[in-house]
Amino acid sequence: MIDNEITIVTAFYDIGRKDIKNFERDNDKYLSYFEFLAGIKNKMIIYTQENIKEKILDTRKKHNLEDKTIIITKELQEFDEQGYKKIIDTFRNYDQSINRKNPNNIECISPMYCYLMYLKPFFVCDAIQRGLTDEDIMWLDFGFNHGGNFFVDKDQFNFYLQKQNSIDENKINLFSIKNDNKQTLANIYFSMETFLMGGIIFAKSKNWLLFKHHMQKCIKYFTSFGIIDDDQIMLLWCARNYRKNYNIIKVYFWFDSLYHFIPQNIAKKLKINTNQ
Repeated sequence: MIDNEITIVTAFYDIGRKDIKNFERDNDKYLSYFEFLAGIKNKMIIYTQENIKEKILDTRKKHNLEDKTIIITKELQEFDEQGYKKIIDTFRNYDQSINRKNPNNIECISPMYCYLMYLKPFFVCDAIQRGLTDEDIMWLDFGFNHGGNFFVDKDQFNFYLQKQNSIDENKINLFSIKNDNKQTLANIYFSMETFLMGGIIFAKSKNWLLFKHHMQKCIKYFTSFGIIDDDQIMLLWCARNYRKNYNIIKVYFWFDSLYHFIPQNIAKKLKINTNQ
């Protein structure tokens, strides 16, 4: 146990990815991704469905971390029934693939994927309301690092994630793969360019509640124009509209944002792949 331990919240639900062309990742693929980070010693709160629960717990048990693991089963629609309906109706009424740069991408064809990405602060706030978290809370994608995309040796991941100096405790911390170049959100929706990434998000508990409120506003405005996208463009909307509440940290690879939570003496020893 460490002082001011970060609580990690994540989620995995079967939304039919294996049936989406070019995005055929079944449950076993994501569970294999999770194995890479399952040795992290922080408390993990994992949202999932009943038929996957035991497999996830077994993965943490391999590292003797079952006592630091809380698995919650809850139906996705229950997190935000109004937001769910808005997203489903928008996909039903408007083709999200028209004039998009990559019209076959999952975010253009799967309303459940977009809804799941939108729910990240809802998972965290649910855990807060249940009294399960500490003050410092990180959202970490269940499949973060894609099983070895950037960090290559899962046996090295047996430590506590901790805030490093780049993290602003008073704000919602997001990570940017590219600096915002002031394109309109409409243009970004069609070009599908990525600026902010949703794989890691960090904030104090009070700011997670604020972030959830911002995302609810975002989905209201997006659906009023008949458009839906994944979390990346919604994060950009939030950061642009509520600048004082967000700390944007520039990174250089898709998954190196994790360095901002790895103690320096450990970080310098980790094996990485920079050929990306």
